[in-house]
Amino acid sequence: MTGGSTFRIDRDELLGRVELTEVLDALSAGGFERHGRRAWRCIDPAHPDENPSVKVSVDRTGTQRWRCWSGGHGGTAIDAVMVAKSMPVGDAIRWLNDHHAHLDTITRQPAPPSKPIGRPDPEVASYVHRAHRLLWTTAGEPVRDWLHQRGVADDVLKANVVGADPGRRYLPRPKGFPGGSPAAVYPALDTNGDPVYFQARFLDPPDGRPKYDNPARRWAANPRVAWVTAPDGATERRPLVVTEGIADGLIAAQTGFAAIGVLGSQYPDARVADAIAEHAHDRSIVICFDADNAGRRGAERLAEILNERGVANPTVIEPPPEQDLTDWARHDPNWADAIDPPIIPHLATAHIQPVGDLGVGLPLPG
Repeated sequence: MTGGSTFRIDRDELLGRVELTEVLDALSAGGFERHGRRAWRCIDPAHPDENPSVKVSVDRTGTQRWRCWSGGHGGTAIDAVMVAKSMPVGDAIRWLNDHHAHLDTITRQPAPPSKPIGRPDPEVASYVHRAHRLLWTTAGEPVRDWLHQRGVADDVLKANVVGADPGRRYLPRPKGFPGGSPAAVYPALDTNGDPVYFQARFLDPPDGRPKYDNPARRWAANPRVAWVTAPDGATERRPLVVTEGIADGLIAAQTGFAAIGVLGSQYPDARVADAIAEHAHDRSIVICFDADNAGRRGAERLAEILNERGVANPTVIEPPPEQDLTDWARHDPNWADAIDPPIIPHLATAHIQPVGDLGVGLPLPG
């Protein structure tokens, strides 16, 4: 206290003197390291995080930021303290200043500028197409078998240029691409079917790493949405199904739906909604994200923004508890009827409306 007022701590100056990795070590009981990369279990007490999902990056201003890629939340060191200790912002700033502030500002290199959305480096398309060729070789067989076990057929894999990354021995790649553990490669395709981004889904995530990895921003910008192609190019069922991720979009397309994968439940925003609304045409929209808190929040948020964009009554349909659409399809051969109910003569005038907390669409008398 000086002159009857509390000493003011400048937020930006404090963040410049705080090392975020040290803060996360303290808040999460230590991080995990493999191949020079660090990750932490989520610091939110309400979010059980078996596979460490928190990563640290530096933004264009040189400020360190964390993100939980499983739950979708993140922010600066101040936000980390607020989440982990349920503190208001003022208390979090004082706690950081008392416990983790260095005397001098820490010099950090700002993040390099990212590629414009939809204009990846040619290395991205090269990696995707080489991985796709490898999927059909002996080296790609473990990935191919894993995809088949998840219910994905060869025709939809070929239509969407899905690939296999058996490791650096078979698939060389530049620095800033996924590390090389055996992975399925899911390309994010644009409306022309060209790969503009990709995600590598590790078959057996190494200790301390999340299930998914992506190229660095200097190679490609995350488009947040990926168009998924039906095997024959035709979509027999009426709704446009919006899924949480490309993998679930493949299952929807395989079943005859037009499908768009949102690359993570944390991404629904105005840009995502605009892209979906632009290409929905006259189709109704069904949002089917994972049956967990993050998926539920993301689906509800996306439905709200679509309504604001004039999209009439997007329906949120949730899989059974703790399942995603892929799990649902594997356990229930009639899952698609919940999204696109068959026409029954005496219900020919029925309509679909969201019902209940889960938003499952049910036919009601017209």
